[in-house]
Amino acid sequence: MRNLIKMDEEYKIWIQKVSQRYQQSQIKAALHVNVEMLEFYWSLGKDIVNLHAEHRWGSNFFENLSNDMLHLLPDVKGFSVTNLRYYETIL
Repeated sequence: MRNLIKMDEEYKIWIQKVSQRYQQSQIKAALHVNVEMLEFYWSLGKDIVNLHAEHRWGSNFFENLSNDMLHLLPDVKGFSVTNLRYYETIL
């Protein structure tokens, strides 16, 4: 393929455009994922507020929720006690 890029200018331009389109698609996909995650965290905060969770399940609610989420989703970051308290306040 390297020889084709060197030999054919039209191919060289086309392959560069394909590469740019791919990179733009990656950026769009990342933005979409970020929007979905922001919506999830916002809805989690809303749930916590609507359920009056800390009053309903006690003063260790955030610690318990953090531990439970980390147990259920061990590879996922974002469920620290600090973050969970923050989600509650962003409404």
